[in-house]
Amino acid sequence: MADNVDLQARAREGRGKNDARRLRASGFIPAVLYGEGNEAGGGTTLAVPDKAVDYTLTHFGDNALYNISVGSDTSTARVVDVQRDPVSGRLVHVDFIPVNMTQRIEVTVPLRVEGEAPGVEQDGGVLQQVAYELQVESLPGNIPQEITVNVSNLQMGDNLSLGGLTLPEGVSLISEPEEVAVTVVAPTEITEEEIEAAGIVEEEGEEAASEDVEEGEEDAAEQSSEEENG
Repeated sequence: MADNVDLQARAREGRGKNDARRLRASGFIPAVLYGEGNEAGGGTTLAVPDKAVDYTLTHFGDNALYNISVGSDTSTARVVDVQRDPVSGRLVHVDFIPVNMTQRIEVTVPLRVEGEAPGVEQDGGVLQQVAYELQVESLPGNIPQEITVNVSNLQMGDNLSLGGLTLPEGVSLISEPEEVAVTVVAPTEITEEEIEAAGIVEEEGEEAASEDVEEGEEDAAEQSSEEENG
């Protein structure tokens, strides 16, 4: 887990779209810091530096921890909601909730596949990633940025379930252990019916028609040549 990100925030006094535009123009975005255990209603309205939050979300994910300082007060918190502009993708608002560093919490962690599966390299199989994230429980300071799924031992037809993943020390699995994370399957064979349904036969028919036209043109040319020589 990466070190906590220090955010020097300031209390937000204004309200409305105009105030939000002024904040963004100055390099800040509106934010809310909710009370512990409360993600709805109430909370302290803040302005936080947009580049620092955006960079952290992009490079360290949603489970990064922030030391948010407002004046002489500092709270350790994590992001619980993010709003971005649907066109530009620019960060426009973020919600935080405090965390107790001594209390375990449940979070969602992304899965990343690494390694080469023998069933793919040697047998021509197809590696399918079925799960892209999992639920775990951990102390806030031990939350991993991602969980690695090593497929180096997967043969054709093998599955690797979430229960078979190696989790960092102090991290417990909450998701169903039997849920499949990755599998190696045989490549799909395309039947003639599927080829016809895809219209490939029609394309072949067009090619055949084109060949017939070309052959007709060649015959006409030969016939013309024979008439001239005759």
